[in-house]
Amino acid sequence: MTPAVGNPVEAIVIRNPRGGDAPAVARLVDQLGYSTHPSEITRRLDRFAANPATHALVAVEAETAVGIGVVHFIDILEGDRPLAALIVLIVDEGHRGRGVGAALIRELEREAEARDSFAISVHSGQHRVGAHAFYRRLGYELTGERIRKLLRPDAAV
Repeated sequence: MTPAVGNPVEAIVIRNPRGGDAPAVARLVDQLGYSTHPSEITRRLDRFAANPATHALVAVEAETAVGIGVVHFIDILEGDRPLAALIVLIVDEGHRGRGVGAALIRELEREAEARDSFAISVHSGQHRVGAHAFYRRLGYELTGERIRKLLRPDAAV
């Protein structure tokens, strides 16, 4: 467990997710506008834990997850080093602006460096203007556009 931010009374700890984190993580996902049941989160976190190409971390305060970040490592054809794709970063609305997101990013970047990734790529919806400013403050820059085609419109995320 890595202390990240906070004061002596309410320290934030960054660690791997545990089964008991699912209800709090489901609330975080809900804050992004995706209603999710804790049992679905448990299944997804288990899938992440079983996949060596995926690394998930939670930020915990008083035994409750107040943030989550997940990177997935992708081998690319045009180079020998993997790309780390940040597939989610969520910080509880009541904990934003306290350094929780930056602490999660720092730990995820450390993992990416340990795996010899050449970069971290972030996909963020156009409407998440605050998130874009957050990433820019951390040294991320706009390098292109995300273009997608839904293969199953009924399963859109």
